[in-house]
Amino acid sequence: MPYPGQTCSTCVWWQAEGPRLANARRDPAAKAADGTCQVNPPVLAIGDQFPVSMFPETSAGRFCGRWSPAPGSGGGGGENILAFPAAPSANRLPA
Repeated sequence: MPYPGQTCSTCVWWQAEGPRLANARRDPAAKAADGTCQVNPPVLAIGDQFPVSMFPETSAGRFCGRWSPAPGSGGGGGENILAFPAAPSANRLPA
């Protein structure tokens, strides 16, 4: 895994125990470690009698290249580090 901690469970796009059906509020059959990824719009799938829109189901520990930190998840794998000059006077103009 390129960046430890960048899994579905800490991603802003992942909903724990989220329903696969895009128009559902919850999934009573969902396991605690499963959820839905909502980084992309739902895809159209053929149901029993008519098409339905669904999100992909993923596991909490799965890594994704499109990971974005969820509020309060902490970390970012070092991608959000801002670099400042060593000497504060380096950015001052002469008077």
